[in-house]
Amino acid sequence: MKKLLGISSLAVAALIVGCSHSAKKEAANTTSIESKQVAVEQEASYVTEFSFNKGSATLTSAAKEDLRRMINQAKAQGDIKEIKVITWGDSEYPSTNTKKLSKAEIDLVKKRNKAISDYAKTVSEGIDVDTHSMAERPGALKELFSTSDARIKKSLETAGIPTTDTAVKVPSKASKSIVMVIRE
Repeated sequence: MKKLLGISSLAVAALIVGCSHSAKKEAANTTSIESKQVAVEQEASYVTEFSFNKGSATLTSAAKEDLRRMINQAKAQGDIKEIKVITWGDSEYPSTNTKKLSKAEIDLVKKRNKAISDYAKTVSEGIDVDTHSMAERPGALKELFSTSDARIKKSLETAGIPTTDTAVKVPSKASKSIVMVIRE
């Protein structure tokens, strides 16, 4: 059974790589292996990753174009169930010792998530956007009930994203967002 699940995961990974590859040819942004891994686990059909300028919550024109293209490609293939957005502040994900970043970092992530959500809704009216802040670790209840937020953050940690206590900050996720489209 484990081997069958492994093969299934590889097939989905190949699909994700193929989907993100076509978007990558047209956009300058690249999608990291960590983003692709979490997309497979979330059963996302499309995934992209882009950066924000330090201290800014404004989407660049390249990020807008990347989001628009990805959403339109997904809509052309069928109905969109939801869009998941995972966003960092200008620091890495807080370690188990840190728990959460400063209020300024948390607020910056909220603004970035809102900017992405608002833009996605202009591209496709009525779309459901689920946002996740990488400025705070999930609380005990979220972990206990294995919420979507807790699962996504655990998946990214397992994939090797750096935290505030990690000595090696590669691959850095500070100032980045991962956006995934999940189809019906």
